[in-house]
Amino acid sequence: MRVPEEFSLSSNRCWICGYRKLDIERVMSPRYLCFWCSPSEERGEQLTPEELINYIILETEEHLRNRNLIQCEDIDVLSLMADIGDLGGRHSYFKQFTSMIGLIAVQVALEKRYTPDKLLKVAEGITSGEKWQRVRQCILFLTDIGLLERGEGKYIHHRFRPSDLLLELTSSIESVSKVEEELPPRIANCIAGYALLCGIKTSIKWLKKSGQGEPAGIVKLYPKNLDGRIWIPKRFTATTMYLIGCLAHGYSEFSENELRAWLSNREITGNDASWIINWLNRTIPSAHRLVNPRFDGIAYHFSFNLNYVRMRERFRERIRGRSS
Repeated sequence: MRVPEEFSLSSNRCWICGYRKLDIERVMSPRYLCFWCSPSEERGEQLTPEELINYIILETEEHLRNRNLIQCEDIDVLSLMADIGDLGGRHSYFKQFTSMIGLIAVQVALEKRYTPDKLLKVAEGITSGEKWQRVRQCILFLTDIGLLERGEGKYIHHRFRPSDLLLELTSSIESVSKVEEELPPRIANCIAGYALLCGIKTSIKWLKKSGQGEPAGIVKLYPKNLDGRIWIPKRFTATTMYLIGCLAHGYSEFSENELRAWLSNREITGNDASWIINWLNRTIPSAHRLVNPRFDGIAYHFSFNLNYVRMRERFRERIRGRSS
């Protein structure tokens, strides 16, 4: 497996949400990120998106290690991960990777190993070479976020084998009855959402550090256009960062018009913006439904489920405790 080619990133946009910067922002903001995704000022007791992501991931890992995956509808951070995974699974490009992650999780849970040929079944591409490229991207991505680790051997599944973390996380899958090729959708989405959010965390760290050389995290999954330019799958990354950012920045509600304006600054308009609004309206009803939509006859208004507002306050308390 070849080392991935280096990406050449422009500093005129955020490589997580896709925001195209004004001239003055190129000087003042982080080189490859925007102020929404990576605020530069001191925020006191406010969370940054990166801090919120870190807390969500840490709590998720604790629950997964305690074999609470089967209760993903009843635990706020796991339900949030499942919604993120659902968004990825509905994205025309990312859905192949959420499927691959689910297949790997099932096989590792049942056999303590994975085989790449299974992943080729869900990889997209016209030729076998294109499909293999997608599998390769997924394997290297999972290595970046710690779910696979480098080993030795003749075959790829020996050179990139399940990490102790993946073996621990998938141990709870064994308690799901009749698991063969697929997991129940909500559980599969929870695992995929965890992986994708870990990927965003890893990419933010890489972009803040240098953004040079071999890409890290979710950027490793980004495709290239025919002319060789990198394409940001913004319907997933921008939507995720808007929701995470709203929570981190202290907002408990937002309107359709506010969301559309934010998306427009990231060149997401028309049908793509409507697709996101429609997704927010159909997030899985549960005790931890992501947002509660209300239509006033003209536009939608969304309020975060109170469980997620409480989750944010729980994490804020940790910052207060850390600074006291």
